[in-house]
Amino acid sequence: MQGPVTLLCFLTGANLVSSSFLRGPAMKIQEEKRNSSAQISWENILTSLEDGVIVVDPQGKLSFFNQAAEMITDLSASQILQQPFARLFKRNPWLIDMVKKSQSPQQSSIRGEGDISTQGGRRVPVSLTVSPLRDRYGRSLGSIVLLRDLTHRKEMEEDLKRADRLAMLGTLAAGLAHEIKNPLGGIRGAAQLLRREADRIPAIAQYTDIMIREVDRVNLLIEQLLDLSRPAKLDLAPLNIHELLDDVLLLERQTVQEHKVVVKKHYDPSLPPILGDRARLTQVFLNLVKNALQAMKGQGFLEITTRIETDFHIRSQGRERGKFIWVDIEDDGPGIKDEDLPHIFSPFFTTKNSGTGLGLAICYGIVKEHGGLIRVENREGKGASFKVSLLVAEQK
Repeated sequence: MQGPVTLLCFLTGANLVSSSFLRGPAMKIQEEKRNSSAQISWENILTSLEDGVIVVDPQGKLSFFNQAAEMITDLSASQILQQPFARLFKRNPWLIDMVKKSQSPQQSSIRGEGDISTQGGRRVPVSLTVSPLRDRYGRSLGSIVLLRDLTHRKEMEEDLKRADRLAMLGTLAAGLAHEIKNPLGGIRGAAQLLRREADRIPAIAQYTDIMIREVDRVNLLIEQLLDLSRPAKLDLAPLNIHELLDDVLLLERQTVQEHKVVVKKHYDPSLPPILGDRARLTQVFLNLVKNALQAMKGQGFLEITTRIETDFHIRSQGRERGKFIWVDIEDDGPGIKDEDLPHIFSPFFTTKNSGTGLGLAICYGIVKEHGGLIRVENREGKGASFKVSLLVAEQK
């Protein structure tokens, strides 16, 4: 009887060892998961959010400030924690008022939208929610402020409004162009005939020359209006953006030398080719460079920077995400008046004594047809920066 008993004990022991051996890795994995979960704190979660999170304690001092809040406000958490919220955001009294309403005794939750003036002088459109922060017993721990940067959304909304305005203007221009161009042609023809008959009378010859020149100018204006009304016929091909920009600078070389302007190029050599129409994009960048040179009035620095967009993509159905490059054209002239900024791409708006005010509107249309964006950042009294984004050509 001892043999079977011994064998049974041996098998039972073997099963226990085998079971323990098999459970070991599984238990280890579960333990690692529990430890990993325990290491994820609320601070890790809030720090990783793309929305700004700010916590203000009952004394009105900052007790938490995540990375997204740093990006939106141009403030560094390491330097402002335990500092008075009201002092740090004194440029934004409406925000201070919302935080006060969320604290005792009112303890109200409030939502709103507005522009935050940052320490760097930027105005950032945000949506925000301010809520009272309580413990599980209902005691006040201060306030929590959630900030969401609305810059991209506002830009897209403005793009849609501008596109609608241009479409309406284009429809009007297309309807009137035919009716206007016919009589203009007749006036020009009559002026040319009169010019031939008046060669012996200098004064009349001078008047007819003026008539012909002004008719041509009106005709050009109509053609520019028609450019806004009809989609551009683009000859798209992969382009080296740096070669195109260098061609533009070569065309303006004489003006640059006469104005004693220093051109600084900050090109990213790793940029891929873009997809664009060389002639149309040359028109865009030539216009932007000319405007910058005129703004500097004789001297200054013109900086042209190229870079890849890393944060923003567009996905088309059935295709991979489209990547962008940016071209920044920055001058150190007087900048643009704040009240002029909303109208800068509107047709017929100009701050120059001469000009039709259609240049930037046409540039906007061309960039839009390329699937890109055009933006302006202004530092009144210190210069302006026009930024153009263009799609990267698909890599085969």
